[in-house]
Amino acid sequence: METASPQTESPNNTLLDEANAAGKWFHAKKTRPIWAKRLEANQTVTTLEGEEQVEAGHFLCKGEAGDLWPQTEKDLNKRYTAINETDADGWQKYEPNRDAEGVMATPIDHAFSVEASWGKLSGKAGDLLLKNYADRDNVSPEDVWIVDQTLFGQTYESVATKE
Repeated sequence: METASPQTESPNNTLLDEANAAGKWFHAKKTRPIWAKRLEANQTVTTLEGEEQVEAGHFLCKGEAGDLWPQTEKDLNKRYTAINETDADGWQKYEPNRDAEGVMATPIDHAFSVEASWGKLSGKAGDLLLKNYADRDNVSPEDVWIVDQTLFGQTYESVATKE
């Protein structure tokens, strides 16, 4: 049963209403390693989904295809395990946590944008809208983001959901 969120006007509500009505949400988990490093100063980062302001102390993460995104230390450690491997530029390798819950994802069939907690993101037709697995029953979660469809296919796997 889906639960309603507090009655706040979110810029994402129209898109979330559309995604919920389509009924295509599915459970997925990250399967590929990433590289991450802590930022020592505030920085503007260009991601596939747009420019984002990243605060000092947060981590900049890099996928195998060179895609970049910011993440807090808490979220990084919740989703990944640091491996004792660091490259010459100071990026440390992280493997997805086997016990991580994963995400709920749904494809969006047109260009779209969302207001993520870290900035405005833009997606292309076919890109995926994601929310934390813990929000699977929340029809309007605060934390949503976009993953490019090709990158999603290369780095996530669908998880069979137990009923």
